[in-house]
Amino acid sequence: MSDTYRDCLRQYGLKSTKARNLVLAVLSRQQGVITVEDVYATLLEGGDKVSFSTVYRTLEMFTKRDLTEKIFLPDEGKYGFSLRRPGHTHRLICLQCHKIVDLPHCPLHDYEQDVEKKTDFDIVSHHLELYGYCPACKKKLPPSER
Repeated sequence: MSDTYRDCLRQYGLKSTKARNLVLAVLSRQQGVITVEDVYATLLEGGDKVSFSTVYRTLEMFTKRDLTEKIFLPDEGKYGFSLRRPGHTHRLICLQCHKIVDLPHCPLHDYEQDVEKKTDFDIVSHHLELYGYCPACKKKLPPSER
């Protein structure tokens, strides 16, 4: 396995194991959100022998250590995972292909300040994900579903 994966795991306070390196390799090839089932299937297709529960526990551990983000996929009614992006991000997530597009700026900054003034509440964080269909997936949808 790549030294890059080992270094990445060490940076997040994790030991480098075969299973962790394999899961990290799958995540690093993704442009979007991937479910536990899809990570597991990808590993099986590649001939890697890792149990489903190991993949699940690994992804949960990565999330606990802030290496990955756990993202709800409303179209499937379950969660998926993606490598954490650095900094403060908001994103668009395609419901079909699970592609992630980061928004270039925080659209909530002014609203957050207004809410603080009106409520005397100290806001320390927020999270925004918008779901829809990317241009490629939108073309594939029947007009009635757009």
